[in-house]
Amino acid sequence: MTVESETLVEAARRFGEVIQAERTSTITALEAERAAAIKIIEALRKENDRRASAAGGRFVLGFLIGAAIGAVAVSMLVPKSGDERRASLTANIGGARASLSDRLRGAVDAGKQATAAAEQELWAEYRKRVAASQ
Repeated sequence: MTVESETLVEAARRFGEVIQAERTSTITALEAERAAAIKIIEALRKENDRRASAAGGRFVLGFLIGAAIGAVAVSMLVPKSGDERRASLTANIGGARASLSDRLRGAVDAGKQATAAAEQELWAEYRKRVAASQ
């Protein structure tokens, strides 16, 4: 072998080592990014669950308070005797139950849609941040 070919072989060997080192560092960086992304996803899910349970409790409390205020307002504003009022309330309870269950289902569906929309917004923000960091 000549000096030039030995130099070329040595340069190729060093180049191969550098490429291998870069590949290793890239894989390590990707593994770290993956672990960070998994932690972010877990945190987002926990926050989503926390918000969903808190929102459900606030909805029920608000509903009960609103129903109580509405019942008091109706009883004070409607000029009927006690017997007439009891008969009227008894007749309206059957129809109110169906209406209440429909309204409750609608509120739960709206809550699910709002949660899904918030999750999509968080994912979009995450993707934007990942793209900006690259």
